[in-house]
Amino acid sequence: MQANEQNPVLSEKARLHLEKYNFPVEMMVALPNGTIVHHINANYFLDQTAMKPEEEGATFSFSGGFEDPSTSTYISFLKEGVEKAKEYLAQ
Repeated sequence: MQANEQNPVLSEKARLHLEKYNFPVEMMVALPNGTIVHHINANYFLDQTAMKPEEEGATFSFSGGFEDPSTSTYISFLKEGVEKAKEYLAQ
């Protein structure tokens, strides 16, 4: 898609996504124009969710009523993405 000369808009969106991509999987929050406002690599995500809540530096908590660390971390990731997107939309 990035090299698709017949559809430059789609090509540009693919380019923007590939700039932020890291192997094997990258979760991204993007604006409709293709701008990536937030992203996290799956390996880092799994490292974060493997922590126990009582470990120092844990980036999630069970306070939101979620008992699954991956769910809590993913919801935090999405919330951060929405907040970062607001900065772009306010411009």
